[in-house]
Amino acid sequence: MMPKEEALKLIRDYVLKENNIKHMVAVSGIMRELAARLGENVAEWELVGLLHDIDFERCNGIEDHTFVAKEILRGKISDHLIEVIMAHNFENTKVPPDSAIKKALVASDALSGLIVATALVMPSKKIAEIKRETLIKKFKSKDFARGASRERILLCSELGLSLEEFMDIGLEGMKKVAAELGL
Repeated sequence: MMPKEEALKLIRDYVLKENNIKHMVAVSGIMRELAARLGENVAEWELVGLLHDIDFERCNGIEDHTFVAKEILRGKISDHLIEVIMAHNFENTKVPPDSAIKKALVASDALSGLIVATALVMPSKKIAEIKRETLIKKFKSKDFARGASRERILLCSELGLSLEEFMDIGLEGMKKVAAELGL
């Protein structure tokens, strides 16, 4: 298993935009917290969250996203984890989100965007200030953070979690990496 420090170094070799790196760290924070709550492999879930967008700046568009990651990551992480990463772009890769870790990555990717957007409209611009109730209101507002797919976030139900539980887990996970995010 690739250590977190090695994954971060690899990310820096392929990702130039700091906001993209922060997004990957945010998703890894949620995935880590989810794995802990669900009794899954914490290091594996965190690693998938960290590496899931390693190719984003190298792709021609969403159509080849994760296919490039597959080439970057081949031989560095297991084929199973590469398949998990490919599943978060299932519409284009045809790799279905058919396991807990795959569903968690799809849902966490979307939830991280909603949490960041919510933090940025808070007076302090800090995740610590966000309450679940605020996040629920933002989730229900279709005009807020349109890029954060509500349908993808709701995959949490397939993990046996209510939306409220998932939001609590997501907030807790992102609070633990808030310093790295500057939020």
